[in-house]
Amino acid sequence: MADNTDLKPTGTETVNGNGKDGSGGYKMRVGFGTIAMLISATGMGLVPLFSRWATRTDMFDGAAGFNAGDSIGALMAVGRMGMGVIFFVILLLATHKVHVFKKLKLTPAIALGGLMIGLSLACYVTSTLLTTVSNAVLFIYIGPVICVLLARIFRKEPMSKLQWICLLAVFIGMLFGNNLIGFNESGFFVDFNLQTSTPEFPMKGVGDAFGLASGVFYGASMFFNGYRKDADTTARGVWNFIFAVVGAGAVTIILNSLGSTPDMANWALNVHFTPFNWAGAILLWIICGPIALGFLLVAGRNLPAADYGTIAYWEVPVAIFVGLVVFGEALTINTIIGGVLIIGGGAVPSIKGMITGRKLKQQDEIGEKLAGHLDEKSQQGALGDSAAALLDTGRGAELGMMANDTKITSNLTHIATETHFEAALSEEELKAAFAKHGLPGFPAKLDIPERTEDHVQMMALDGLLEFAKANDAGAVAYDVTYFPHADEAEVDYQLQQLGRDLEIDAAVIRDVCADEIKEYLALDAKRNPDLPVHSIVEAYVGGTAFAWYGMNEYPRLKRVILNALSQGGQKAKRSFIERASKAQVELLEDY
Repeated sequence: MADNTDLKPTGTETVNGNGKDGSGGYKMRVGFGTIAMLISATGMGLVPLFSRWATRTDMFDGAAGFNAGDSIGALMAVGRMGMGVIFFVILLLATHKVHVFKKLKLTPAIALGGLMIGLSLACYVTSTLLTTVSNAVLFIYIGPVICVLLARIFRKEPMSKLQWICLLAVFIGMLFGNNLIGFNESGFFVDFNLQTSTPEFPMKGVGDAFGLASGVFYGASMFFNGYRKDADTTARGVWNFIFAVVGAGAVTIILNSLGSTPDMANWALNVHFTPFNWAGAILLWIICGPIALGFLLVAGRNLPAADYGTIAYWEVPVAIFVGLVVFGEALTINTIIGGVLIIGGGAVPSIKGMITGRKLKQQDEIGEKLAGHLDEKSQQGALGDSAAALLDTGRGAELGMMANDTKITSNLTHIATETHFEAALSEEELKAAFAKHGLPGFPAKLDIPERTEDHVQMMALDGLLEFAKANDAGAVAYDVTYFPHADEAEVDYQLQQLGRDLEIDAAVIRDVCADEIKEYLALDAKRNPDLPVHSIVEAYVGGTAFAWYGMNEYPRLKRVILNALSQGGQKAKRSFIERASKAQVELLEDY
């Protein structure tokens, strides 16, 4: 059983004290955390092995009795919780958090969280001695469902349909685990006559009751630890284990006091351990104490809460394996069914939370990238529609430099204060201009994204042609581009471009920006497709390209979307990022 001391990932908790404990900005190592949690859960799962080693007259024969009274299980829990106190005090000193511990206000939630885990472990260890390992471990793992139920009753937290189903599954699992319902050679049966004694476990009914109590107390501990999440993990851990010792000690005293009654003398402690028993006790207190708890802290620092809670269930198969292999406890079909229902009922919500957490993390990462891209595109849009339109044409590096009002060529840097583009001209209009300046013009494929040659930008066509003529250019090259009215194929093309820019799927943008797409198509339908959208003239002088760009305004889907976000302010931008990143995560799940 993973002691619930609110060991959430340290990097997400409120930093207390001097903040020098290394928690700030810590990046979780999930792989390392997973290994640590498996080691910790394995240590917890070995509790039945070491508890029987420490207490039985014959480790492998329960009928031979104990080298102590039946309350010895609770005393073993006191030892283990005491080791927890020592471990956390050492950790408190090593991390220089003594002042944090002194400042931490002790509240009923912190005290009750520790008290409940102490009561739980005392009942659990007692259960492992008096009933089968599978029954003991399955009963304690009704705890997560008990926690949900308590939160529903006292904190009015809503329960989903899945949680109600899981609660029912755990209840039915308990019935199967105790052979109150199940299958035998005659088929399905219902028998509410509890089997309270077997040759191996004369007090099996009492052991099962302690197992059930351990699960209830475990759930209560998780419930109380749901409060005061502001408390530092280490400082809170010290208080938790102090009160855990009190809880386990109280159970020990109560059970031992029962031994004063003649017909209940078996509960008196009467410890007479052999060296073999003491070896088991020491292993229980160390392996299931500092070692398991230490790796539990490492796991809590490196795993999201849902992953942490789910991997903790590894304790169950470890404990059942100990019962099956070491102690030869047979697994019946009813025990297996009960185990699957109880483990499933507790683990499914954790697994669901783990999946949801990973989706949210992935959504946040996509959202951060998307926000950065949108900011970049907004800055480009601030340069003016003409500059943005040139960027849309795909004229690579030279246009990107223009958009920043800085023109860099191989030979010079030109700072432009304003950028005004003349209107695009048709081929006939360009030829007339060339004839006017006495220069021949030749058509060329100039508008290609792959072209990255540096250019010197000239804003007036007449200026470029006069410059070319004065420098004996001899001829110029030109290109004129027309766009037909946009159709679905054009929308798909522009969505693919925007998707690459924003690093999200085009289908996501189509879904999220359906209104903007309709607006774009309506705007483009009003445009005259017989007018050129842009024309380019280039002349080479001394090996350097000099260019003129003519632009006519035309709608672009990217600009329609960015304008809508700009006009909507931060609220619209956040809404777009949230919807788009969520849709992108859902789309990735389909592949």
